Amino acid sequence: MASGRIRSTRKLKQWMVEQVNSNQYPGLVWDDQNNSMFRIPWKHAGKQDFRSEEDAAIFKAWAKFKGKLKDGEKADPATWKTRLRCALNKSPEFEEVPDRSQLDISEPYKVYRIVPLSEQGRLVCSDKNKESSNKRKRKQSDSESETDEESPVKKLKEESLVVVEPIGQVSSSDSQGTEAAVISKEQYQTSLNEIHLNLKIETMPAVSLQPTVLPSMIITIFYAGKQVDQQKVDGPDVKIAARDSNSVGSSSIHCGMQRIWLPSEDCVTDSTKKAALSRLMTFLDRGIMLASNSNGLYAQRSCQGRVFWSGPCAPYSDQPNKLERLNSPVQLFDRKKFVQDLMLYRTSGGELPQHKITLCLGEEFPESDPNADKLVKIEVEQPWARQQLEEATGFRESLCLLQELASQSPLGEVTLNLYGFNPTLEL
Repeated sequence: MASGRIRSTRKLKQWMVEQVNSNQYPGLVWDDQNNSMFRIPWKHAGKQDFRSEEDAAIFKAWAKFKGKLKDGEKADPATWKTRLRCALNKSPEFEEVPDRSQLDISEPYKVYRIVPLSEQGRLVCSDKNKESSNKRKRKQSDSESETDEESPVKKLKEESLVVVEPIGQVSSSDSQGTEAAVISKEQYQTSLNEIHLNLKIETMPAVSLQPTVLPSMIITIFYAGKQVDQQKVDGPDVKIAARDSNSVGSSSIHCGMQRIWLPSEDCVTDSTKKAALSRLMTFLDRGIMLASNSNGLYAQRSCQGRVFWSGPCAPYSDQPNKLERLNSPVQLFDRKKFVQDLMLYRTSGGELPQHKITLCLGEEFPESDPNADKLVKIEVEQPWARQQLEEATGFRESLCLLQELASQSPLGEVTLNLYGFNPTLEL
């Protein structure tokens, strides 16, 4: 007869409470007066403003605490984050509170609740499963105690379906087929010496009936650190300029090229900054032209006002990069180099490659404090690049899961049995 039991993970709970109380990690704070819920920073590693030393600090600390981070090892924020997330989600002493989480803000966070001891009762499995579990425990060293994280193997067995992100090369083609590995509950097998995963590869049709057409660029405009406009550009090029007396609306088509007008200085409430912005606008009437193609992003400055920029192709990362007034455009984003760096990240981890370009009008950029509120900043990105970053991050998280599975096997191996089929044949 099944009976209830309470499983304790004192190491994780004690460690987590100590970290929240330490006030060492930005964004890791209590969410209520009773100290029963806490916020944990949850910024995506692919964001342009992601700061590894700050936004991934708590995840890195957990990796060190668990002995998963060795000296000289390459930084891998996505893997660190996955490990702590898995630990929190598998522990009966923590419960995520989605209603209190905020994931769509500039500094996103998740909220977790510390579950009281009286609510941690769980039903055990059948006597047969308990006996099997005891056999595996006897195989462990006498010096080992029960770990503070549930085995990812057990987690997979409890889930009916787990989808592993595609493993394949990054491609700019919207019609390229995708592959997904599906792990089903019935296909899962375990043994004392090795972990077996039966994976089924589903190959989708190469041509979609309704292909998704992404914009060529997304342009976001900030005044004094506040977003005042965002525009999607479908054409190959666009011109951003100060509004003149004949302009209508926030964007228009001018001589075959889309034009985006800089918003009025009325968006700024500070009188000093508003006056400075008004003066700057008189030097931006000729604007800046941006172009997007299969090679990357380009810019050509026509205005008299000074323009500085930062991005993956910038000559300097710690001093201002001026965009000169030249007769030919300057490449700000190299798509080929981005793909190479992204493939390296997928296979080896480390930092995500940059994909956003930042233009700063009238002020030097970057400086000692690149996050300072500049009068006018414009961020430019190719949506295609953002999509590739999200897929790569998902892949790294799936790879981390497989590595965790391998660590549960005494041989340190995971056997993947692959079965392929074409779903169109079943229609």
